[in-house]
Amino acid sequence: MSSVEFKPPEVSHAPQISRLVRETPKLDHNSEYIYALWCAYFARNSAVAVNGDEVLAFVTGFRSPASPEVYFLWQTAAKSRHGIPNLGVDLIQYAAEREIASGARIVEASVDAKNKPMTILMKTLCKRLGGDLETEVLFDSETLSANGTQHHEETLYRIRLRDRG
Repeated sequence: MSSVEFKPPEVSHAPQISRLVRETPKLDHNSEYIYALWCAYFARNSAVAVNGDEVLAFVTGFRSPASPEVYFLWQTAAKSRHGIPNLGVDLIQYAAEREIASGARIVEASVDAKNKPMTILMKTLCKRLGGDLETEVLFDSETLSANGTQHHEETLYRIRLRDRG
């Protein structure tokens, strides 16, 4: 395998990102249009890990307009059997550190409490970034369940960065 590059996504990456989401259990699936918009309008807050033209992993995120010090990680996934140790957490750290360099002081993600890999990832990221981890319910399952569908509760994981001075 040639080298892996971390960089902002391009619109041409949207179909591969959408496919990765569909192939990843427990991720909410969205339209290809959403991922094209994300790659066009939130590329500077997101990242892909690419090997040549192949997207191996992605993370989408944004800065909250109401709280610009908050960087919210929206979705992330990696291809199965990519063979690169720590690819997911390294990519998320890359994206988070870019946001921290431009003023973010808090990194957040909402996680299904039963999603142990993402819970471990957030704890690892917290340790790497030198922060303190807090959790609280972001949305209860009733709020997210509509038209007879059931959705799990979303727990907000918040990493408050310590002063680096």
